[in-house]
Amino acid sequence: MSSRTKRLLAALVVAAGVIVLLRQEFPDPASMLTAWRTAGTWWLAVALLAATASQIAFAQQQRALLFAFGARLRRREAVALTYSRSALSMVLPAGAVVSAAYAYRHYRRYGATSAAAATVTVLSGAVSVAALSLLYAVGALFTGLWWASALLVVTLVAAVALLRRANAPKIKFRSAFLTRIAAGASEAIISARGVRTKSWLTTLSYAIVNWALDLACLLAVAAAFHVTVGVEKIAWAYLTAQIVRQIPVTPGGIGLIEAGLLAGLVTAGAPGTAAVAVVLGYRLLSFWLLLPAGLAGHLLLSTRCVTWVTSDADRDDTCSSLSGGTPSKSR
Repeated sequence: MSSRTKRLLAALVVAAGVIVLLRQEFPDPASMLTAWRTAGTWWLAVALLAATASQIAFAQQQRALLFAFGARLRRREAVALTYSRSALSMVLPAGAVVSAAYAYRHYRRYGATSAAAATVTVLSGAVSVAALSLLYAVGALFTGLWWASALLVVTLVAAVALLRRANAPKIKFRSAFLTRIAAGASEAIISARGVRTKSWLTTLSYAIVNWALDLACLLAVAAAFHVTVGVEKIAWAYLTAQIVRQIPVTPGGIGLIEAGLLAGLVTAGAPGTAAVAVVLGYRLLSFWLLLPAGLAGHLLLSTRCVTWVTSDADRDDTCSSLSGGTPSKSR
């Protein structure tokens, strides 16, 4: 059975589970309309601002990593790139791979070397997962789970060990695909050793802020629909759902996020109508609205003049289109 078939079967299982869960908890249309009519408009506005700020933080995360490798990306282009690659990762079956390739192409456009672009593409995703894991571990500490501190220590020790063993002999696999992956990971780790501690802390800080603002979006939506089960319970449901989402089963975590959040909110004591309204509202702001924003970002990147900066005395502006062809010079 191919990996694609396995992912398809896993997606069908997830979809079936979501349908069963929604069938049990989904309220009647009249109750849903009442929930939306009585929702706090100001809280929804706060949620939208938090969702937007989360994307900006992710853009800053990419800028910080690129800067550490000697490339500069302006804030406007970074935000446009963030929305574009987020939209790609959410709608395509192999969204994560396509999003990474899209980011790599634009990193090269903005002056990063081939090695730097590849390394930043890998490390940006790794830093995001590390930041989410740290938040999950901290959240577990507040809930009294003893293994949280152990998880945090193991994560840090493993990261340091990987960096220290970067010069170890390359591992050979029977599979050529696994060998290429191992070689790419080894090169990324070796390149990462040259990044200053300050740059790592800056990048990790932006990654943590990204996840925290996304959580703030969910909390604001919960406040808008008058869900008062406790911030810690909502946060725990969010972190658990996001951890599960890292498994590439469905594009953008469709089904996984909805099922995880709905189960977490209902288990925490939220009424079925309010729980469904919160999940739908959060996904509208953090998922569906990103799609048109991603298209707008792609169009912006396709027509903008690119500034290649290798030093303060060497600047070259080019305009290029993603539709193909050689970039044309402009002064």
